[in-house]
Amino acid sequence: MNLPPDPRCFAAPGSDVFADAALELTEPLAAVQTGETRNARMAALVARYAQALECGAEHTVRTSLGAAPTPRAYRAMVEALERALQGGTEAVGARLFAIPVAIVAGGRAGATIPGALPDVARLRDVLQQHGALGAVVNIGLGNALCRAEALSALPLAQVRALAQGSAGIDSPAGRLFELPPAETQLSSNDESVHLRFLAGAAVSPADAPSFLETASAVSTWGVAFTRELSAQLQVEGVSLLAIPRPPAPLLSAQAIGAIAAEDLALQAFLSRELRRMRSEVGEPEVVIAALSSGALGVRLASAFVENRVYVHERRLHPSEEWDEVLREVVQLLEECRIEHLHLEQQVLDPAAWRAGTPTRH
Repeated sequence: MNLPPDPRCFAAPGSDVFADAALELTEPLAAVQTGETRNARMAALVARYAQALECGAEHTVRTSLGAAPTPRAYRAMVEALERALQGGTEAVGARLFAIPVAIVAGGRAGATIPGALPDVARLRDVLQQHGALGAVVNIGLGNALCRAEALSALPLAQVRALAQGSAGIDSPAGRLFELPPAETQLSSNDESVHLRFLAGAAVSPADAPSFLETASAVSTWGVAFTRELSAQLQVEGVSLLAIPRPPAPLLSAQAIGAIAAEDLALQAFLSRELRRMRSEVGEPEVVIAALSSGALGVRLASAFVENRVYVHERRLHPSEEWDEVLREVVQLLEECRIEHLHLEQQVLDPAAWRAGTPTRH
């Protein structure tokens, strides 16, 4: 399968010292780059981030992620920054985390899903009952379902102080997790996907697995967690399912959540519109395109009814590999038994593509 180019604009090498170090770390000099060499390069990048944080260069640290020249480099930079925030495996402070939650809801336009949980202790009990807490001796879980923007706005210096044990969970830094709850307003009766996060901190013995490790297998606790969380958010007349992903450090959780929500939104779109088109106008013609907005577009059109078109844009996260996302979308469409599938070979203008008059870049 010939693939169109990645529609995202990554920074050119040489524009940021953190990004350059990450590129050197991830470039496949890999044939000669041993595990020991990679570890040394990662340690150097971690140290560079730690020094910047100690100097109060938070803006520089944050903007460095936007200078990543490749998805692999972006992932390496996030890994290094999270290690710098945590302070190394010897740290005795709290392990900070967020649980991404994709809320799939529909049924009553105008309905509002609450952004705060009435009984977050019940969720902790679910984690305990299903072995997700392991040897955790103390865990704080906020009751707010917050947006990614709220996590992104947390001051890195205070996050680092809490993670390294120089601030307690009850300190001003600990109160970082009194995050603003974000209600969800349904704009139509159709099923839609909304991303939220439950943030918290956990302390485990130094010689025991962390909460991120013991809760990594979401299959062991996810069903019960979904059931409890969905029940607490239930609104009359709304069909609602709140699906968690495994807990992760704050930066990684945002990527994991964004990707999961985009995948679910695409699945919901295809399920709804394919069913509608097949029952009303027959089998659609499907076009996949790389869009200059930095998204992957899926366009369903009837071959027989003019202007019967449905479009969806799956946004791409900087950590995702373009060819992997594209292949997964093609596989999903094949599983939906699409008979007429066309893959555009050039990057297209989104507005023109939506109108069915592609403008190539």
